[in-house]
Amino acid sequence: MIQKALGAPEWLTRGAVYQINPRTFSSEGTLKAITKELPFLAEMGFTTIYLCPIFEHDASENRDNWSDRQKKYETQNPKNQYRMNDYFAVDEEYGTMEDLRECVDECHRLGMRLLLDLVYFHIGPNANILRSHPEFAKQDEDGNFINGPWHFPQFDFNHQGLREYLWCNMVYYISVLDVDGFRCDVADMVPLDFWYEARRRITAVKPDAVLINEGSDGRSLYAAFDAIYGFSWHSHLYNVLFNGEKVTNLRADWDKFRRECPSGSFVLRDLENHDTVTDWPDRIEVMAGHRGMDMVLALNYTVDGLPMVYCGNEIADTAKVNMFANRFYPGKYEFTSRDADAKNTPDSLTRQSLVKKLNAFRKEDIRLVYGKTEWLDTDRPDDIIAFSRTYEGKNVWFICNPKTEPCTVNISGGIPTDAERVAVSGVEQKNENLFELEPYGFIIVRD
Repeated sequence: MIQKALGAPEWLTRGAVYQINPRTFSSEGTLKAITKELPFLAEMGFTTIYLCPIFEHDASENRDNWSDRQKKYETQNPKNQYRMNDYFAVDEEYGTMEDLRECVDECHRLGMRLLLDLVYFHIGPNANILRSHPEFAKQDEDGNFINGPWHFPQFDFNHQGLREYLWCNMVYYISVLDVDGFRCDVADMVPLDFWYEARRRITAVKPDAVLINEGSDGRSLYAAFDAIYGFSWHSHLYNVLFNGEKVTNLRADWDKFRRECPSGSFVLRDLENHDTVTDWPDRIEVMAGHRGMDMVLALNYTVDGLPMVYCGNEIADTAKVNMFANRFYPGKYEFTSRDADAKNTPDSLTRQSLVKKLNAFRKEDIRLVYGKTEWLDTDRPDDIIAFSRTYEGKNVWFICNPKTEPCTVNISGGIPTDAERVAVSGVEQKNENLFELEPYGFIIVRD
């Protein structure tokens, strides 16, 4: 018998996760600015908001405890969003605990859910909890904290007291602030049994609360997490788009995930996120153009998994953003403009229309949640992405050209010419089997 994954509530799986880095989401960079924009995001059809860490950051100027990336991008900002100082406080950069409460309440009023970002593998060297409980961090024989790969003290999960402290932190935000779950940073580097108990405790308060593992260990899906990250998916997709990689490698990655993860698993499908917009040469909107990003979104919404959209993608944002830049330390970077002019450009309006369509499609069509994925045989397997999603005898088909050259492709089995076109860009269907695709052309069809 095949062991099944824990599964996930439909409030999560029937929509998309919308990631917000408050620093770059808008020029204001605050929780109040996010709350003000929530009606617009609800109108776009988003149902789940995930905030990058908003807990109090360590503000030390000591660069021995700065990550390599923090130094590399030369913003001079001492605050790293992933180096915590106090898990029970909101950093003043973003506002107050009351601002966070108002953000959660507004999400719920609009029918959306909100996830916070937990950073439990390491902590800032000056955190108050380490002053009162230095034993919570790993130490060498001389009593010095042992730093992890990002130069921050690592927690020592052998201490039951540490576990209780962190579990209390999770229950606090679930119970007192009424958040709906957590994205758990580098969760594979935290003992799995910690997450088992964490899930038991938060669901005792809110039964449909969720945990998302920013990791790729499929074992975590059996009883701890609702979804894991698809790091290799977005790496292969990036290389297909820009480095000449074959589509067959993307398909092989999909096959590997399905072999290694339990039945019914959910994996996040993304391309841009706070890490990639920082580390990759430029925004996807710039490197592949708006049509290229349209295709990426259509693909990630249609393939099995859970789509995640980075803030700004819904308005075709091209700003060069960086996770270490904020309004106090902008460096050479920009922020997303959310004024009327930015939202009313032809490219932005086209993107908004597509995002609304994709969000509505996912909400209304159960095949995108539970449908079996079958890769379609074509005469261009190295160049064309083609698959179907089948549930209870009904099909959704997807075809796209992730390359910069137009092509003609024959699809084995064919797609009815009278089937409903959910979304089409740069594709002409000649007959049931033959399709002509422009660069970054895509088509979504359902019977």
